[in-house]
Amino acid sequence: MEWITAIVSFIMILFLCYNKNMKKFEISNLVDFMTILQEISLDNRRFYFRGESLKHEKPLLASGYRNTQFPKELRIIRKDYFREVGYSLDKDSRENFMAYSQHHGLPTELLDVTENPIVALYFACEANFDSDGMLYAIENDGFIADPLTSKLYDKEMDIESIQEQMEQAGAFFQESGGKSIKFQDTSFYKEMYSTFYSILTLENINRENPHLNSKLKICRYILEAHYKGVMETIIHDSSNIHKNKENIVELMNLLDKYSDVSGKEELENFYSEFKILKFVKDVEISPDVNTGNPYQARINELDCKPLMLLFVMAYEIRDDKFPPFPKIIYKPSIIFDRLKNQQGAFIYQMSTYKSSPLTPSSKPFYRKVVKNVIQKIDFEYEVVIKNKKQILKELDIIGINKKFIYPDSDNIAQYIREKYNI
Repeated sequence: MEWITAIVSFIMILFLCYNKNMKKFEISNLVDFMTILQEISLDNRRFYFRGESLKHEKPLLASGYRNTQFPKELRIIRKDYFREVGYSLDKDSRENFMAYSQHHGLPTELLDVTENPIVALYFACEANFDSDGMLYAIENDGFIADPLTSKLYDKEMDIESIQEQMEQAGAFFQESGGKSIKFQDTSFYKEMYSTFYSILTLENINRENPHLNSKLKICRYILEAHYKGVMETIIHDSSNIHKNKENIVELMNLLDKYSDVSGKEELENFYSEFKILKFVKDVEISPDVNTGNPYQARINELDCKPLMLLFVMAYEIRDDKFPPFPKIIYKPSIIFDRLKNQQGAFIYQMSTYKSSPLTPSSKPFYRKVVKNVIQKIDFEYEVVIKNKKQILKELDIIGINKKFIYPDSDNIAQYIREKYNI
């Protein structure tokens, strides 16, 4: 009955205040901040919070992406670090080595966040006293069964496999000319399949909802990135196009027809025509997660294969943006001392290699310029922090200080030394 649970959780979205306009505040003391928290709580939504002691040109960027755009480099330095310290680690630390590395200051793909806004405020104030700090509230929407809402994992192998399996799915899609997509049989794939099925089950309710649902967001992204008259926007290699040319021409004609539309009705019309294309009917997506499902007849009737196909197409289409994708939340199966006090979690910031966009005037068409793009983490509230030293004193009064945030002997000693000015 998992699909019933998914539907019930999805219906909850209808009762939420769904305001997507980012709000900006400025504070100079703890009382101001508590007033803002009171306003945020009226939204009846959940949030992760992140404090940054500087206003970066690109906020909410994992430490590993500050100095490199290439995740392969991050994996190399992590392996090097493991060679040095791995022999001394216990089983749990080995299985959560990315989190362990982040905990000890090694740059990774992980973005530290907390469920405690006061802790985030401390991080925004703890350094760079001559500059404003920043605090961001990131929606925690994982309880809503939807393809593009947050997905929560507690095993490092699960989050690391997501990037690998999306690359695999894209490779099969490209090499076959769009005839087949092969996923790994992982919890991420099963969850995505289930949530695509959920939004189709609630199609009528979705239409009445004031926000643009995930199905239409993915459609809009593809259509905005597509160039009329350019066949190589989805399948990048002309030799692969010839493997399925008739069906790809049919698809490209439809993309040309709806290129650049953004209205809900037009997007719905595009999807209605897309799902009956021969290109869509012929594509094979494996593995079949519904084998043996007692609700197979209902599943066949709804058929979420077109949505899974659109999801991969968005991941593969030529452009220079990261495609529509859920936030991957990682709460390690072990809790380091710092994570416990900080009520911490991580966002695993995805990245992918995208082929540069083509235009009808681009020659030669087969040219494939590759760029790495990083997942953008959206936020709902932005708070500019002034008067940092005073706020730190106020936080200390309520027990939020260095010895609480970093409960190890060295930092406790440093806190006491600073407290007594010794």
